Amino acid sequence: MPLIFLFFTTFSSLIFLSNASEEMKVALDKNWNFAPSVETISSDDIKFFNSSHTKELLNSSAGSWISRGSGQESLISLRSPVLTGSGACGSFLILEDSLPIRPAGFCNVNNLFEVSSNLASRIEVLKGPSSARFGGNALHGAINFKTLNIDEKNYLKTEVNNDESFKSSFQYQEDSSWTLGLSLNKDKGFREATGFDQQKLAFKAFSEVDDWEAQTFINLTNLNQETAGYNNSYKASSRLSNLNPEAYRDAKSLRLNSLLSKNKGDFSLQLRPYARHSKMRFIQHYLPGKPIEKNSQISYGVNFVTDVNSFDQHELSFGFNFELAKIDLEEFQPNQLTTSSVFNNAVRPQGLHYDFEVDTNLLAVFLSHVYITEENYKIFSNLRFERLNYDYDNLMLDGRTKADGTECGFGGCYYSRPADTEISFFDNSLRFGFSKKVENDEFFLQFSKGFRPPQINELFRLQKAQTIADLNSEQINSMEFGILSKGDNFSNKFVLYYSKKKNYIYKDNDASTVTGGKSKHQGMEISGTFNVEPKLIIKYALSFAEHLYDYSFASIGVLDGNLIDTAPRVYGSIFFNIFPVEKLTLQIEEEYMGKYFLDPANEYSYPGHFLTNIRGFYNLTSQLDINFSLMNVFNKRYAERADYSIFSGKRYFPGLPIQWRFGFSYLF
Repeated sequence: MPLIFLFFTTFSSLIFLSNASEEMKVALDKNWNFAPSVETISSDDIKFFNSSHTKELLNSSAGSWISRGSGQESLISLRSPVLTGSGACGSFLILEDSLPIRPAGFCNVNNLFEVSSNLASRIEVLKGPSSARFGGNALHGAINFKTLNIDEKNYLKTEVNNDESFKSSFQYQEDSSWTLGLSLNKDKGFREATGFDQQKLAFKAFSEVDDWEAQTFINLTNLNQETAGYNNSYKASSRLSNLNPEAYRDAKSLRLNSLLSKNKGDFSLQLRPYARHSKMRFIQHYLPGKPIEKNSQISYGVNFVTDVNSFDQHELSFGFNFELAKIDLEEFQPNQLTTSSVFNNAVRPQGLHYDFEVDTNLLAVFLSHVYITEENYKIFSNLRFERLNYDYDNLMLDGRTKADGTECGFGGCYYSRPADTEISFFDNSLRFGFSKKVENDEFFLQFSKGFRPPQINELFRLQKAQTIADLNSEQINSMEFGILSKGDNFSNKFVLYYSKKKNYIYKDNDASTVTGGKSKHQGMEISGTFNVEPKLIIKYALSFAEHLYDYSFASIGVLDGNLIDTAPRVYGSIFFNIFPVEKLTLQIEEEYMGKYFLDPANEYSYPGHFLTNIRGFYNLTSQLDINFSLMNVFNKRYAERADYSIFSGKRYFPGLPIQWRFGFSYLF
């Protein structure tokens, strides 16, 4: 019954398209974000970059690093190291019009490929704890993809590259009531036996229902990918080889929601029911035995926000979020392992390893308040309380046996299945601070607290002798100071931050998932634009940071004060936008990645790299543009990400060789 009601509510606005209005200007996140720590990538920039991977877009955000994996895979860093493991994605929230694209507790480390980034009207990168508004997974930050704009012109954009790959995006509308976007990508990959086919569709409709304005959005994505794993070199000619030609990833997602909005007296009301579904199947080629994982989720909920407009000098908002989800996960090893060590051959059996279901429910309430004094000081505060409940049902035998109950050697199988259980996490988060405008500068100071509950894979996908994971929610406290400056020919953001994280979840030397780690994060970000002259605009996004372990665990190489692995001190990009002649726009991007360590003990490192990318477009007519780019102009051999494993040593995801891209865009 709830699902029927939800779908009815979501699609109801489509009935009233004849009464459609202009696109609603909603303030769903008014006063919830720390302005100096938010970067906005505009619709014009999204179309100009025409990115083949979200990493290329996020280079324009200081303190953000999207580590490109194979195909459309990625790992995220927002004022943090590049995190890995089953809980890594839990530290960053991916949003679509301010709604998480996955249910709480079940993120996907590669979930950027479930978002239609090239169809977005803009992208907001929120760095630092954002849990007060968005909840648990916004521990280090969030990336919010704003969906199709109704006022965009119809367009068709296509592109080919030297790998004989093709991509295209398309948006169409006939009036102010609806718009449709489509993105297609067929990439052959620059490494052997790689490549992907990807399709994304986005649809938005606007209408009026009595005195409510309705905005309905539907998003569909499909990815079929041949995957490459790590390589033992990023310099040798073998860097383009693929040691895992059997690897693949197939993923689908569907999301739909309706934003219902109205003004009633002194209140602005926003009600948003939503539903989401995703499923994925892939080979875990990085594990001995190469088991196949299948997972899926269906979730639905409602988000409600009210702005109160009746107070002078005060801005008040409050709301709640209620969500239900059903999650399924299965891991199956199709073949008997015979090619690994005697230990691995014995403890990683053929057949099912995990098969479980988890029902979740989430309830959160939140409040925002802003007070503007007569001296134009702005004092702001947000508060959130959240309860997340997991109801776990193991569909196999409990413990460390094979699926049929027989024992593995060496004391038991590697995979451990806990007994059925129900676990709840109660968390709270807050932020408060003030800002003051002085002539052309605005000064900000903020304290914020964020959290993330343990993910389903951390709690129920155990290994070796562990039968229960007694975990607490990770927590982070952060202090930020920022300055926004604007002049006749420049705008600039300057931010200093210091954060401490506790209850860090990690694996000990027995492969048990435990809590209690600590870390410190401190840094400086500088971003902005400088108009040197009418024919030259310089944009910059630079980060200077230290991410340090704040505890010791010698058996896994962690020492208090060591730099966290995959956490460069310096990185960023500078963009030179040049307009040499009328109708021609050129952009030269200088991308810098500093040195970083590959292991907790800081014994192995990657030296960093420096890349040059060139993009441009030329207006042939008022409707037709030619777009072109040359990536990695000097054909540098570099690593998108470097890592270290005690089993295989140094390992790398090799970077993109020199690549040209050419296409056109047509407005109609």
